[in-house]
Amino acid sequence: MTPDLHPGPRHAETFDRFRAALDHRLEVVLGATSDAPSRLRQASSQAVLSPGKRMRPFILHLVAGRMDAAVLDAGVALEMVHSASLILDDLPCMDDAHLRRGAAATHVTWGEATAILGAVGLLNQSFGVLGAVEATDAQRVALVRVMSDAVGWNGLVAGQDYDVNGPEGTGSVDHIDRVNRMKTGVLLIAAAEMGAILAGRSDDCRAHLRRFAGDLGQAFQIADDLGDALKSRVEFGKDVGKDAGKDTLVARLGPELALRRCLDLLLQAQHALEAAGLDFAPFHWMIGQVFDRDLLIARVGKGAA
Repeated sequence: MTPDLHPGPRHAETFDRFRAALDHRLEVVLGATSDAPSRLRQASSQAVLSPGKRMRPFILHLVAGRMDAAVLDAGVALEMVHSASLILDDLPCMDDAHLRRGAAATHVTWGEATAILGAVGLLNQSFGVLGAVEATDAQRVALVRVMSDAVGWNGLVAGQDYDVNGPEGTGSVDHIDRVNRMKTGVLLIAAAEMGAILAGRSDDCRAHLRRFAGDLGQAFQIADDLGDALKSRVEFGKDVGKDAGKDTLVARLGPELALRRCLDLLLQAQHALEAAGLDFAPFHWMIGQVFDRDLLIARVGKGAA
């Protein structure tokens, strides 16, 4: 499966409506922290409201099958956690990146201390948002548990530690897959799980959705690593060459085989989503938007598909 490079207007309109509603809700939630220091509020708001892909909340929305207050607030919490993770990733003690989403990284604009405090604040506030979602008590507890697992020692935190300090022992392709799942896949899995919780989907459906999101996350991380290795700073919208010396699939397999693995994972993701009984078309459109299409076109044209 290769992402659709000419999406129909219906899915684009659906996304535009959802994004507008999500961004409005983000502004409302961030505006409710008016008692916080202005510098901290500005830094946090700038990070969250910068023009990101909004892929995670959109997955949640598509899996839930609706757009209401509960879905939007759960999406807000996801985007706050994702933005916090990007702030931390860019710090000098982590990836030491200066460019994010085509603009200066948070620590460059606001300083390291404010960046760290902003990230901690966003993480903390996200759980407050989830705890107030318009859902049943059982659903709220389940949403918080999913997010906690995604952020904690088996998720983002662990993935970043492996990314900074390297593997414990000898690295392998399986180990790289595990780190990629922690770094990127966990929030996509959380998005699918949270949408399934709000929709009341069956355990069997949720298992297929976890596989879909996990494979999508692996593919997305490989595509990101390919961009880091092959794109310019301007083309990529953030610093490149940050993976030099790291044990990535691109470094281990080479760009061609890594891309082939990326495309195979996207096909597996499609099969898992179809097994879950969901319409793949809007997800297919989303993949065509968030993946590096120029890179895919160039490589697919050389027979990597």
